[in-house]
Amino acid sequence: MAVRATGGGEPVGLVRRFGAMIYDGLLLLALWMVLGLLFVFLGNLVGRPMIPLQFAVNLLAAWLFLAWFWTRTGQTLGMQTWQIRLRDDAGGPVTVWRATLRYLVALAQWLLLLFVIHLAREYGAAVTIAVTALVLVGLGISQLHPRRLMLHDWLSGTVLVHAPRQAATAH
Repeated sequence: MAVRATGGGEPVGLVRRFGAMIYDGLLLLALWMVLGLLFVFLGNLVGRPMIPLQFAVNLLAAWLFLAWFWTRTGQTLGMQTWQIRLRDDAGGPVTVWRATLRYLVALAQWLLLLFVIHLAREYGAAVTIAVTALVLVGLGISQLHPRRLMLHDWLSGTVLVHAPRQAATAH
């Protein structure tokens, strides 16, 4: 028996999620590289690096990129490739509020993970094992959830569903 997502399709597994995330991450990395060049030129003009401002602009650019796609079509370019669509719990399009909340919760998760990785590098093997266990527990809990919701899905009222490509029709 297949699990149905409330958003109007089959829930999306981890492989598809990670595939789309890597694809979109590479697109964001390219965008951040262009922004980085602009900040290098700007830093040279003012005579000092502007790293905190660049960090904030990078986060804003990522939000704009993701929210724009999520609220328009429900699919980023990576999600189109991996046949994933973002919907709200009722199966409708995602609002700017839901997209922003989803982004902020996911960002908080990534920043927490990066902080814990920093602690693991500073304090050794015991922290590394604890971090790995924490990540695996988090992923495991999402897979045990009846709808396979991650924390950012659950808190933002969104769901990722499998969205097979439509066959082209001849006229």
